[in-house]
Amino acid sequence: MKKVLKWVGIVFIGLIVLGIILDAAKSPEQKAADIAKAAEKKAAELASRAEEIAAMPVVSAVQLARDYDANTVAADQKYKDKEFKVSGKVSDISTDFTGAPYVSMGGGFAPPQFSFDRDAADQLAKIKKGMQLTLLCIGKGDIAKTPMSGECRIVE
Repeated sequence: MKKVLKWVGIVFIGLIVLGIILDAAKSPEQKAADIAKAAEKKAAELASRAEEIAAMPVVSAVQLARDYDANTVAADQKYKDKEFKVSGKVSDISTDFTGAPYVSMGGGFAPPQFSFDRDAADQLAKIKKGMQLTLLCIGKGDIAKTPMSGECRIVE
């Protein structure tokens, strides 16, 4: 049994290494095409869900922050791991420690943060502080009373 597990592990590691090598061997044009294809797929998904997304209620970023400040457990039940629309005034546009872009909306001591995929950087580069945005996000809970959301997309 140990030999079988050993060989399964070796094959698994070999496949990972092969994948890394094949990805590194791609030309910049192929990598750009892969990124464009992924962006098109996300846009098509949003378009197919347009009616569902339009019907979702919108929570303000300020209300999201108030909900987490009042009761984290109740706010997690309402937002965490759930898709929702949020609207607010942009207070900051930045990147996290991994280089992924995020937007803070609202104000106060710990305004909610809404993170995006790296391929949204060009779109976010056009955003300015003070702009009003509506996003579609998945709640990620909070860190030190700062509400966090991920996989965000601009919907308006």
